[in-house]
Amino acid sequence: MPGRRRSVSEDSPKDVLTAREAAKYLRLALPTFYRYMWEGKVPSSKIGGRYRFKKSLLDKWLGKKPEGEDVSGRNKLVGKVSAIRRDAILAQVNLNVGEHKITAVITRDALEELGLKVGDTAVALIKATEVMVIKGG
Repeated sequence: MPGRRRSVSEDSPKDVLTAREAAKYLRLALPTFYRYMWEGKVPSSKIGGRYRFKKSLLDKWLGKKPEGEDVSGRNKLVGKVSAIRRDAILAQVNLNVGEHKITAVITRDALEELGLKVGDTAVALIKATEVMVIKGG
């Protein structure tokens, strides 16, 4: 419709909030929210002369984990790194989980980034689309 003004929130992605929307999202009174913003406690950006707030940064400020970061406890096995074998590109990491041993092959870069050493506690995250079970004899 000509002459109809659209609000900024209609034009912006769902992850970007106005101050009023961000205050409501954080369940803060608007004056408290502005005080936090001016004190630098709440992450913000100026877009077109107006403050805007990314929902993902507000979630991080609240201490929320990003979606998909939570995984079932059944898929996580905590153990001690018992051995590491490296080559130029890959690394083999052995974890002792109770009486069981888990072996994972990861990239050498991932090993360096994790900073894993023998004796460290690590978590094996099991993600499988297929599991085969056979009867032992």
